[in-house]
Amino acid sequence: MSEPITLYDISRKGFEQASESEKCWSMNTWKTRYALNLKGLKFKTKWLSFAAIEPKMKELGVAPHATTIKYTVPTIYDPKTKKVVTESFAIAKYLDETYPDTPRLVAPGTAVLHRTFLMRVVGPLLEATFPIICFPIYEQCCMDEADEKLFRTTREEWEGMKLEDIAPKTEEALDEAYKTFERQLDGVAKLVAVGGAHSVFIGVDVPCQSDTALAATLTCVLRICGKEGELSKIILRHEWASKFMRAMSEWE
Repeated sequence: MSEPITLYDISRKGFEQASESEKCWSMNTWKTRYALNLKGLKFKTKWLSFAAIEPKMKELGVAPHATTIKYTVPTIYDPKTKKVVTESFAIAKYLDETYPDTPRLVAPGTAVLHRTFLMRVVGPLLEATFPIICFPIYEQCCMDEADEKLFRTTREEWEGMKLEDIAPKTEEALDEAYKTFERQLDGVAKLVAVGGAHSVFIGVDVPCQSDTALAATLTCVLRICGKEGELSKIILRHEWASKFMRAMSEWE
């Protein structure tokens, strides 16, 4: 029997005995978790803390990103090819090429379209959620002081303000943030509807890479905010988003 692929993921507090699906919260690693499950590929998870990612990636020989955070997950190790691949889009393309008999995530000639979708659709959706979920991620997912220091330093550098000041402070600002998030979901629903009245996926009949990115973002919100969180309530009552998440739950 062949060895499973190893997926490197980020842990969170209080979920040591939970299922992998319940434990996983990261909108980045969920993209690859969905991808592996969609393809029916066997994999195991190695859980890392924020501060443990860089030394582990260096140990694996991963080249640094040309960004503020040099080493990230998802990263996979595939014993079939002895290759290490990092970043969800690169992983999706690698899996398509290496396992051609599995459902494709990035169909030939669509890579630019998927990249554009990530920037123009998933990006604004993430921007609508980040200010609200940033501090809860800090509270729930930093495992120790080293994690807290790293998370705080990087996010404060991104936002140009203290971590505690990133979230909307007034009821009016918070209400507008919720409305913005719901409008983003409405926009995605209109795009999906182009595929037909009963379409749920961007990939129309089956999920594609863009669907994994959407589902990963919404799953992160549901995990971090809980079902009683206002962002989660918006997802669960939204006509398209609720159907989409029920459909994607098959591959969690």
